[in-house]
Amino acid sequence: MPEIKIISGGSIKTVNAEKGTPLSKILKENDTAAEHPCGGLGICKKCTVTVNGKEELSCRYIVEDDITVVLPEKQNIVSVSGARESGRLTENVCLCLDIGTTTLALAIVSLDEKSVVKIVTRSNPQRAFGADVISRIDYCRKNGVNDLHRTIVDAVNAMIDELLVGEFAGAKTEKLYVAGNTTMLHLFFGVDCSSLGESPYTPAFLDGKDISAGNIGIVRVSEIISLPNLSAFVGADIVAGLNYVGLPESGKYNLLIDLGTNAEVVMFTENKFLCTTAAAGPCFEGANISCGMSAVEGAIYAYEEGGKYAVIGNKEARGMCATGLIDVICELVKDGTIEDSGYMEDEEFEISDKVSLSGEDVRQFQLAKSAVYSAVLSLMKIGGVSFDDIEKMYVSGGFSAKMKIDNAVYVGLLPKELKDRFSPINNSSLLGTVKFALENSDLSSISASSKYIDLSANPIFSELFIENMFFE
Repeated sequence: MPEIKIISGGSIKTVNAEKGTPLSKILKENDTAAEHPCGGLGICKKCTVTVNGKEELSCRYIVEDDITVVLPEKQNIVSVSGARESGRLTENVCLCLDIGTTTLALAIVSLDEKSVVKIVTRSNPQRAFGADVISRIDYCRKNGVNDLHRTIVDAVNAMIDELLVGEFAGAKTEKLYVAGNTTMLHLFFGVDCSSLGESPYTPAFLDGKDISAGNIGIVRVSEIISLPNLSAFVGADIVAGLNYVGLPESGKYNLLIDLGTNAEVVMFTENKFLCTTAAAGPCFEGANISCGMSAVEGAIYAYEEGGKYAVIGNKEARGMCATGLIDVICELVKDGTIEDSGYMEDEEFEISDKVSLSGEDVRQFQLAKSAVYSAVLSLMKIGGVSFDDIEKMYVSGGFSAKMKIDNAVYVGLLPKELKDRFSPINNSSLLGTVKFALENSDLSSISASSKYIDLSANPIFSELFIENMFFE
């Protein structure tokens, strides 16, 4: 059997495998998986590793002989929750967890002072199985839920250990409150989510769960309480966000737009919730952008006229995250490099020595921005709502607070009519989960009053989607 030496950071692991085994499978089985945002299709090229001194795609490389594999340096996503951390531990505390498709966030919360004590974040290691929920549902269908379940449970346990150290080591955390999209919660609880990938997209559960932590292998807490989901594609993360932002004035509407690996949109009054999803794909997480990346060190996060850019960590630019992508496309549309149709005369625009924007990147962005914008307009048309009726446009997501609203409006991601009513929230899911834990909020009215609008075959959405592909 071939011997595989895996070098990751300062650690070295040696394993054996059968000839003919894909390298990506070996890495996953040994908890050293490179990310596979495209689900192992060999398209994104983001699972590149070094094999015997040569760069290879781990999802395409087949092991036949002894090899040495060097993994790229892992970096956690720079994620800000928007919560103020007190740093003061009290007697009565709990844990609150947001399971994002890309990012995990865990908070220790003081029930006495009704405040967040401390938060830790890290990348969701399930990205090794694909960047979006569709890739993970497909993996679950082909291989079962165990790998995905174990990966997320191990990550959460590691985060709990990371959080409860030093002065927090003695904290008695009886309860863990959790939110996430419907797929993420199925995987967290070890429930097969295959049915979410096939019509009629029936989830195994929607209601919130209250179980013993030991049932799924979570340590240092006794009880796990999850918030309810609304539909197969609008999950507890959105319910938590709605809980956080609260209701508009009587007779008014609010919008909550969650921009993540997918995009969810809710238009709501004090007693009515219209919700939908926009098939934006993983564009905003960089998975299907040639030089796209998450918000880690080395990512371009801002770009200005004249080619001036800013990089997270003030490092050499290695790629660009969502805010940088929006800025770059905005400036190139303004100066005519990108035409209204999305066409670029040169198939590639160089931003730095290692970072560029391709014509295909522009097309991926057009698909994503049109999906989001068209979903908002579709809900308004279906609900008979005008821009004057909308009080606030809340935009949640890891990059929302850093996003330049003028640029987002200019490229057609968000409606210009609501620019002055824009209110960014870094992580409405975590903040809403904290509020749920502190106030024991009654979320039944949200579930009872919500209606999911399927836009996939909706003629209103189809027409708007084509129109909004253009940069105008």
